[in-house]
Amino acid sequence: MPRTLLTTITPAAYRVLLTTAKPSSTRVVPIDATWFMPNVARDAQGEFQTERIPQLKFFNLDKYVSPSAYPHMLPDVAVMREAFRDLGLRQTDSLVVYDKQGVFLSPRAAFTFALFGHPKVYLLDNYLGYKLCEYPLEETPVRENGQAEEVEVEEEYEFALTPEQLAENYRNQVVEYDELLELVKSGGVKEYLLLDARSEERFTGEADEPRPGLSSGHVPGAVNLPFGRLLDPKNNNQYRSKEEVEEILKELTGLDDLKDLLKKYPKGVIVMCGTGVTAVILKFAIDCILKLNVPVRVYDGSWTEWASRAPSEYIQKDV
Repeated sequence: MPRTLLTTITPAAYRVLLTTAKPSSTRVVPIDATWFMPNVARDAQGEFQTERIPQLKFFNLDKYVSPSAYPHMLPDVAVMREAFRDLGLRQTDSLVVYDKQGVFLSPRAAFTFALFGHPKVYLLDNYLGYKLCEYPLEETPVRENGQAEEVEVEEEYEFALTPEQLAENYRNQVVEYDELLELVKSGGVKEYLLLDARSEERFTGEADEPRPGLSSGHVPGAVNLPFGRLLDPKNNNQYRSKEEVEEILKELTGLDDLKDLLKKYPKGVIVMCGTGVTAVILKFAIDCILKLNVPVRVYDGSWTEWASRAPSEYIQKDV
């Protein structure tokens, strides 16, 4: 199966990447994946209109999803094909994904492109740092469909993976409700490090979930790792250093050496959050910051699906 390059890139390294994108058929395409929580009084598409990295495309999280009762479920092939077409992307493009909050939705968007086999995907760490460096920005309005330029697409985007490879990639990197429920019922979840990226108060059940009527709490066997712990608020919400992230994971797992992670959790790691978005911040930390080379799967439906479907005995609270 062809391998996807999925990694972080600094603003300075991004500027260097732009100079090496030759011949002209090999493009570097920045993608704005900004998304704000409904209770945040900001408009991602409106801000895209007024400020963006040059030659930018906008990836709309609310548009490119599979139809579901649960929010932000990963797109299927048809939806993702539409996204590639709308964005005017080619398989030869190097995608550089960011969001204006620093690191929030961008890991999820980058992961989505990589999941569908796009060969080169970078996560910009991050836009706030890019602005501080006073690198170029565009501030003139763009076309109504939210793209910064008219793109002539000569042919349909051709996936690098066959349908069978796409299905295998999904199985390797995503876990669904029925499988996780069986793991919890059978005790097999103990073979995984199950990490929940929500706040401690929501995890323990002390605080309410933001969605009305949804119970807080956690999946039995889960360990709480709020995603904000991996980001440095004093450094533009960039990922913390490898050493800092390593210490956080060591403390959480009780391991002296993270190379022993698979000895304690032989099946690897499952990450989850509220809707499967910020969980990928944890996945990126393990895959791209620590480079642990362990399987990391995303529970796509995450707590919203679990709390809606799981029997009450599998909704655990610590209060």
